[in-house]
Amino acid sequence: MQIEKFQNYLLIMIALTFNACQFEKSAPAKLGEFQSTTLKFNKELWNTKIEGAYPHRINLINDILYTDTIRRQNKTQAIELLGLPDYQKENHLYYTISKSKLGFWTLNTKTLVIKIKENDGIEWIKMHG
Repeated sequence: MQIEKFQNYLLIMIALTFNACQFEKSAPAKLGEFQSTTLKFNKELWNTKIEGAYPHRINLINDILYTDTIRRQNKTQAIELLGLPDYQKENHLYYTISKSKLGFWTLNTKTLVIKIKENDGIEWIKMHG
């Protein structure tokens, strides 16, 4: 009896996870709001937060990663452009790019990470997730 309950629970969780992954892929096309395009960095768009999410960051990330827009700045200048990080630990700044959730559970998070050098310059910029 316990094994059957566990198997049913497991099947439900797999189905929900699969369904959530499908929703993440199809949601932008259905909503038509957040098409994945590369935009030049814009401070106002970067800091726009709608219903707890940053809808424009995914479109601005390539300019941050692959140009000198932020890379040539020091820590203070980077924070002036990007705003306060969502999380900061030691010499790393973390900015949330996007999250996909299923109810209370976070399924996937894309995060911009900036490592600061000891001389206050930027050592590297990467995206995780």
